[in-house]
Amino acid sequence: MIKALTRAFVSNRKGTIATFTALVMPVVIGGFGLGAEASYWYFTERKLQNSADVAAYAAAAQLRISREQSDLDSVALAAAVSTGYRTSIGTLTTSWPATSGSYAGDTNAVEITVREDVPRLFTALFSSGDVPISSRAVATLKRSFPTCILALDKSASGAVTFTGSSSATLESCNVHSNSTANDAVTVIGSGVVSTPCISAVGEVSYTSGLTMDTCVAPIEYADAVDDPFAGVPDPSTSDPCEPTNTFAGPPGTAYTIDAGRYCGGLSIKRNVTMNPGVYVVDGGSFTIESSGEVFGAGITLYLTNGATVSIAGTADVDISAPTTGDYAGVLFFVDRSEPNATHIFNGASGSRLDGAIYAASGHVVVAGTSTVGGGCTQIVANTVEITGDAGLGSDCAARGYSDIMNEQLVQLVE
Repeated sequence: MIKALTRAFVSNRKGTIATFTALVMPVVIGGFGLGAEASYWYFTERKLQNSADVAAYAAAAQLRISREQSDLDSVALAAAVSTGYRTSIGTLTTSWPATSGSYAGDTNAVEITVREDVPRLFTALFSSGDVPISSRAVATLKRSFPTCILALDKSASGAVTFTGSSSATLESCNVHSNSTANDAVTVIGSGVVSTPCISAVGEVSYTSGLTMDTCVAPIEYADAVDDPFAGVPDPSTSDPCEPTNTFAGPPGTAYTIDAGRYCGGLSIKRNVTMNPGVYVVDGGSFTIESSGEVFGAGITLYLTNGATVSIAGTADVDISAPTTGDYAGVLFFVDRSEPNATHIFNGASGSRLDGAIYAASGHVVVAGTSTVGGGCTQIVANTVEITGDAGLGSDCAARGYSDIMNEQLVQLVE
């Protein structure tokens, strides 16, 4: 009898399939359920990491204006909630100074821990209690970044660009762009850049040619840096024109010239010593040709009425800005009302421009062969392009100039 029933059951394929399906489907459904719930946990963890990052950044930024724990707690919580953090099932801890990791005890570091106790779904069949999911982030407020290259344009791609075979050594000074573009600072081609840090309001696009000895990575989404020379007054342009604005002659010819208004440009082809003062180049171009040798201290060159700068690659130039007065630290000053024009700075390997190149509305190109670092060379322009070798430094205080400080940058570090 039993054998007969067994043969009947085995011979009935429909019954076998139905039974097999009934046995397997709970396992299949369970597998889908576990997979879906595990994916939900992973999604929650990623969401909480974003919440922790945003909260840490906001709290570190708050250190600029307040160091009250209650204020840090408030801004961190508000930032986390804005990303989807659920206070009804979660806890957020703001630790200042940070209590763990590489920045433990740092009074400019804020540590955020975000946790949500997520109710179980399918796994409630096998276990009880909520699932705790947490994430952590640390952000720091970095102070006093001296900056020697600053691009003021708020939207340009490549507002600061290192390109071609450029080789820039920036000693104790940083690069910053106020542009919000996703390539606000770019290092492309075979360009090589050595600097403590690069920062931008937008993002930084770079190759392996970038080396930074202070920042682990470029600082992105930083605050804008105000124009440090916005308050410098425009020089007078009403003086009579100087009688001579071209200094040439046979090799060995030497001149000593005075400050004044040079109409139609100022062209230097031989040895020229510039006495202190403000040189107004009214129209034309301030040109130092390859045979030129120019020396001077306490000078400011003001370019207006469409005037531009062109310094040849083999010119020997050693000039410095005033250390006192309205134009302290300003070596080149391009009229702010001028339309965007290109100003080209070359120079021999030993050339030194000691002071600021200030062209708020212009495009500054450094295409020389100078690798001299140290000193104080600052470039503040609408946009900046480095295509040659550049040795820049920010040792400005020793010369009586003001450092351009890119202060209080917030950076996620853990």
